[in-house]
Amino acid sequence: KDYFHPFFLENKKKKEVFMNNYKNWTELEFKAYLCLYAADSNFEYNADERKLIESKFDVKTIEKVKSESDNLNDHQRSSIINQYVSLKKYNQKQIDALLSEVKEVYLADGNFDKYEQSIFKMLKKIMKV
Repeated sequence: KDYFHPFFLENKKKKEVFMNNYKNWTELEFKAYLCLYAADSNFEYNADERKLIESKFDVKTIEKVKSESDNLNDHQRSSIINQYVSLKKYNQKQIDALLSEVKEVYLADGNFDKYEQSIFKMLKKIMKV
C-alpha cells in the first residue's frame, strides 16, 4: 500500500480531525459516546440497547457522536474516553456515575457477557482518576 497516496493522507487527516472533535463535546454528547461505545463493544448493537440509548439521547446527539467516531479504531475510541475524562477533570464520583450508565447499557439485553465484562473492566481502568 502506498501510504503517501492522496487517499491515505486524506483519510489520515479526517481521522485526526475526528480525534480532536471530542474536545468540544458537551457532557451529554460524551455520555452518548460512552453508551454507544458500550453497545458496540461486543459487536452486537441490539434492539434493547438501541431502545435504551434512544430513550436517553435525542437523535441529533446520537448521529453527531456516531458520525465523529464511527471511522475510528478501538485504540482511538478508548483514547478519546481517557483524554476526555482528563480534559474535563472528572472526579471519581462523576466517573462512577458514567460507569453506571455504561453498565445499564450492558444490562439492557439481560446478558452481561464475558466480552462486555472485559471491556467494562478496561473502561474502569482507563477512566480512573
